[in-house]
Amino acid sequence: MVEASAGAGKTYALAKRYVQLLLSSRLPPESIPMRRILAITFTNKAAFQMKERILFFLKGLALGTLPDKEREEIITPLRLTAEESRQKAYAIVEVLIRHYNFFQVQTIDKFINALPPDARSRSD
Repeated sequence: MVEASAGAGKTYALAKRYVQLLLSSRLPPESIPMRRILAITFTNKAAFQMKERILFFLKGLALGTLPDKEREEIITPLRLTAEESRQKAYAIVEVLIRHYNFFQVQTIDKFINALPPDARSRSD
């Protein structure tokens, strides 16, 4: 969870964490349970920006075009080399393209409304 005021970089931080989660998996990219990874934010605009930023990071890593500072912020904590991150990001992008419906970045409202009615009415 990231709590900060407007303009503090929450979308950037969450997108970076999302990419790190994908890259840190020991599973092959096609086996990463992406439908079980959910990023939630408040507005449609923020959800769109977060999804766009995640794709920007993955594409930049895969193609080797991500600025050095951003690349290092993402891969250094994972102890990945630039080449390892490039290969993993490329494979992850391919999986995302094939299974884009599993790429869940959405608003709180959209998430709640997607729950089955009986799950929404529980008070426990």
